[in-house]
Amino acid sequence: MVELITPYAGNLHDVLPRHWAHVILVLCALLCGLIVGIDREYRQKPAGLRTVMLICVGSTIFTLASILMAGERSDPARIAAQIVTGVGFLGAGAIIRDRGTVVGMTTGATIWTVAAIGVVIGAGYALAGLVLTLVVVFIVAVVLRVEVRVDAPCEHATCRLFYRPEGGKTRVRIAHHLDAFDVPDSAWSISEHEGLEVMELRYCRLHKRHRAVLTELVNVEGLVEIRPDRTAGSDQRSSGREGPPAAKSEA
Repeated sequence: MVELITPYAGNLHDVLPRHWAHVILVLCALLCGLIVGIDREYRQKPAGLRTVMLICVGSTIFTLASILMAGERSDPARIAAQIVTGVGFLGAGAIIRDRGTVVGMTTGATIWTVAAIGVVIGAGYALAGLVLTLVVVFIVAVVLRVEVRVDAPCEHATCRLFYRPEGGKTRVRIAHHLDAFDVPDSAWSISEHEGLEVMELRYCRLHKRHRAVLTELVNVEGLVEIRPDRTAGSDQRSSGREGPPAAKSEA
């Protein structure tokens, strides 16, 4: 059994007829992009399912085209080498400075890595591409949990947002910013005070990327005042990081 599988673990261009090798490699690229894309789509990150699949398949197609056009006299890596440059621009476009910090680094790195997997698959190494895909998913999903545990626990505080209802429009604007920072619904509540709506918001004031949500809320149209809750103890800390309002650290 192992002897039958071993040849297909190497370069499929040397094992299968050209047309079958190309079909299998493109399908493998689709699968690898699907695996990484599902993870990013599940965590609602930029460069989701369709984007990642297209990057992986596109890199594979460029590599196959490079091999086909090169023949025996030219360098088959000439076109494939330009993928690195092109994807570099694509990844750079996903990295922006926002909310007082740089966001999108992981998105850019994911785009770059998925393109590299597509090149490996296009070169004929489908099994290696699948293994590398699993490594990428491990890094972006499992290592994230390790980072959460290593980082200092959140220190929570509360504040009250006074705003004009405007038929519910202001609340929608505020909710849009809270969603962008992954603030759970359990972290805020609504009441009324002298014709204004009041949102009591629980947030982390220890981590810069978490408290940056307040910077975004300052510019919300209809917001009258942000009033810190002085009753919140300075030593109030959470036992973990599940549930605090937190900014997205990437794209």
